[in-house]
Order: sequence, then structure tokens, then C-alpha cells
Amino acid sequence: FNISKAHAMKWITSNPAKAAGILDQTGSIETGKNADIVLWTGNPFSVYSRAQKVFIDGALAFDINNPKIQPVTDFDLGIINPTTTRVQ
Repeated sequence: FNISKAHAMKWITSNPAKAAGILDQTGSIETGKNADIVLWTGNPFSVYSRAQKVFIDGALAFDINNPKIQPVTDFDLGIINPTTTRVQ
């Protein structure tokens, strides 16, 4: 497929909002619409890019350079043994 980045971005933002019937509220960055914004370290379609900053409801919710603005998680990748209990 030869899809432009602009077209791909529309497919993952405006089109789902349109399908959900909420395109008038979200799906693009416009005055009066709700939007959560992610700033990436590189091309957002690259597996090597990481979220650098995330804004939710206008507030900074994540900053890759500030540990105080990073979510706390109880999900620890790779330390769960599925047949028994937590591996230490």
C-alpha cells in the first residue's frame, strides 16, 4: 500500500470518531473539540518512536523526562510465572 502519513493519521483519528458518531466532538484538533495529544520522539508510525509527552484533558499526564509525571503501574512485564505466583 502507498498511503500518505496524513491519510493514515486520518484513518486512526477522524474515521473512528465518525464511525462512533462523535466527529463533531473529537477526531481532529480543532477549536471546541476534545483532544488528547501525544508528542512523539520521532515518526509516530515507527516502532522506534516513544511517547515523549501526553496531554489529557489539557493537562500534562506524562513526560518522558520527568519521573514525577509518569503513571504508576502494577504491570511488570516478564516477572509473572503463569503456572504459579509472582517470581521474585
